[in-house]
Amino acid sequence: MTRRFPLAALVVAAATLTLTACIGDDGSSPSVRNAASPTTSPATTVSTLPTPTTTPTTATPSATEIPSDRTHGPARFSSFGSSRLRFFAECPDLLAYMQDEATKRVTAWGLNGGPLGRYFPGMPLASAAGAPAGTAAPMAVEDSAASGAPTAAAPPNFSGTNTQEVGVDEGDIVETDGTHVFVASQDGVRIVDVASAQVISQLDVPQGTSQLLLDGTRLLVVTQPYTGVDTIASLYDVTDASAPALLRRSHLEGYLAAARSIDGTARLVVTTSLGARLPFVRPDQFGLDEDRALQRNKDIIAQSTVDDWMPRSFVEAADESFGEMSTTLDCGAVAAPSEFAGLGISWIASIDMHGDGSPIGSAGIVSDGGTVYASPTSIYLATMSWDWYQSTNGVAPVNPKQPPTLIHKFSLGENGTASYIASGEVPGQLLNQFSMSELNGDLRIATTSSDWSGATPPTSAVRVLRANGNELQQIGMVDGLGEGEQIYAVRFLGTQGYVVTFRQTDPLYVIDLSDPTAPAMTGQLKIPGYSAYLHPVGDGLLLGVGQDASGEGRVQGTQLSLFDVHDPANPQRLSTLPIGGSSAAEWDHHAFLYWPEDGTIVLPVSPGWNTCGPAVDCLAGSLTNPTGGVVVAQLQGTTLVGRGTIASTSNPTNGCWNPLQRSLAIGNELVTVGMNEMQFSDRASLTTRDTVQWGTPDQYGCVWYAG
Repeated sequence: MTRRFPLAALVVAAATLTLTACIGDDGSSPSVRNAASPTTSPATTVSTLPTPTTTPTTATPSATEIPSDRTHGPARFSSFGSSRLRFFAECPDLLAYMQDEATKRVTAWGLNGGPLGRYFPGMPLASAAGAPAGTAAPMAVEDSAASGAPTAAAPPNFSGTNTQEVGVDEGDIVETDGTHVFVASQDGVRIVDVASAQVISQLDVPQGTSQLLLDGTRLLVVTQPYTGVDTIASLYDVTDASAPALLRRSHLEGYLAAARSIDGTARLVVTTSLGARLPFVRPDQFGLDEDRALQRNKDIIAQSTVDDWMPRSFVEAADESFGEMSTTLDCGAVAAPSEFAGLGISWIASIDMHGDGSPIGSAGIVSDGGTVYASPTSIYLATMSWDWYQSTNGVAPVNPKQPPTLIHKFSLGENGTASYIASGEVPGQLLNQFSMSELNGDLRIATTSSDWSGATPPTSAVRVLRANGNELQQIGMVDGLGEGEQIYAVRFLGTQGYVVTFRQTDPLYVIDLSDPTAPAMTGQLKIPGYSAYLHPVGDGLLLGVGQDASGEGRVQGTQLSLFDVHDPANPQRLSTLPIGGSSAAEWDHHAFLYWPEDGTIVLPVSPGWNTCGPAVDCLAGSLTNPTGGVVVAQLQGTTLVGRGTIASTSNPTNGCWNPLQRSLAIGNELVTVGMNEMQFSDRASLTTRDTVQWGTPDQYGCVWYAG
């Protein structure tokens, strides 16, 4: 049975950087295999990457300064982080590697491979806003704002962003300090005063999709513009929320893969697609055919300099002038996987939110994106081979197997530093960031493996990797989970792991990871439907958000399920609550709210996508507005109880979907946030106190966010 998504899910999924297989299921019992423990203890910090340069790279050797035997000769590597990640000795070696790999893959149409291309690299950084003009100083930071972490009074009772790990904030479209709500729309960021339910200020940020990180009185707005490929980081002092002060705006070349904040330091993972920067020609241009265009493009690669292959940044001053462009990394801070993963560079930019906001480039991998997971002390970047599906001599591969997932671990240090630790690989592909979790320095990772041809049934496994020298080595494994099925949800909580697979039924597997060298599947529960998001709601209790399903596997609307996992050998479903429709909480955990103070559960629902089964009273049925609203439920002991709904006040006339997207608990109220509205409702009675809107529903429909 093919999993069905509403349009919003498909758009969000298309924007993600994770490649996930669509596979089937038969629900057989898993087998357990354990790996031997390593003979040596893991290294803490193997090698610290060089301090990135803060000056322009005019002194970097150009192609004409590189000996001819080095331009396309083999690159020399200064160190081998592992057999899967290699650091470059000097800038000419990085250039030689990029030129060699690009020459192998360039076509008469450039590095796209044709008019449509296999990927869509954007324009060079400067084209997003014009070429940098001269040198502009960064915006001044007031002394009071630069004095370190704020010393504000004890915060009021309010919820924050729903995150995967405690202590790791995640970029989202809504933030709050309990007194104000900050909400990002495509035309800026609005600050709403909770008491008066009024917009008190608006931040003028570039149009695009923005993510917010709030730490005390500092707000970082990270924007991906609709045009260009730069990630724009704008740091504000919001001590006076009615008059926020812009402290610094930096343009970072590349697409934003993830935004995290740990102890006041933001870590942005950015992927810079570099092939689009070179002035490639096409065979449909005057005087060119395919042969001539191909040769010209190879010549362009041969004449490129190392600057053409390095990510860059510049500062935008208060008068909108641009500072001088400079590279963000030293060549020695860039490494290449042994399995080619693209001609972009995925790199970590660190921003001290209580400093001057200057981004520091710490580490880079030659890769076109990946899945990012962050713990309080580490960042993991999971990538895949670029060439695994390529034909050989024009013959397509038979029954191609999925490529392995390559994982690279970096330790997060003080002052924005990042140190490379180790690399490893596992078979199969990840579902999302929840497929990875770190405990005591060990990485637990869940993947689904398939040959993508249907000849061999897919299967899933949980593995434990530990750094031994520069290698992330497997020290334990349990496999055979959901033979013929696909992973739909993963959650690691302490020494326990929970994996949901689905085709026609929903096996919930409980994995004991207390001994990382001998993980074991201790119990399983098979029920109709599936859970796509798992959330802890108390000791031994797990809440699932997913879809009910018929015996044939046909989904029948959103459903909440409460699982008792006190006994790992005998997980039980204690309660269900049929919701109906479709909820963004299935694919975006930021859309889900659980408030432990009184057990309140809130999730956005759009009616009409999927209906509940016969004679089932869907809670979403009362949402008659086609844009839907939120469903409010409550965990009362071990029973899920439906309490009601809060409908969106927006009703677009152009047919665009304009849903409520987020919910917050502030004091005794629920705050629901849509694309152009915010409602304040009593948490007990669900009676609306006040509403604030900006613009019209038609202005804010059909806009999707990937938070």
